[in-house]
Amino acid sequence: MRLPVLPALLSACLLPLAHPAAAQAPDCAAQAEIVMQAVTARAEGRPKSEAVAGLSAALDAEAASMLSDWIWTLPEDQLTSAVGEAWQTQCEAL
Repeated sequence: MRLPVLPALLSACLLPLAHPAAAQAPDCAAQAEIVMQAVTARAEGRPKSEAVAGLSAALDAEAASMLSDWIWTLPEDQLTSAVGEAWQTQCEAL
């Protein structure tokens, strides 16, 4: 007689636990946009220091520097939207 209540009770107790994990998931699309800002800056020939300054609005200084270092190592023919798409794909796979 109490068994039908058990699934409802478990759902009521466990469902809220799923929300914190979802809230902690990275915003992969936003990350890809940040990456593409730096890719675009490099493709347009802007100096790396300018890209770092722009990235610093969204990232801490070390992350902005590391991201721009990586983007500045890419061959010019790879400075396309594929960089952001690959970033988002990898982020979502985590």
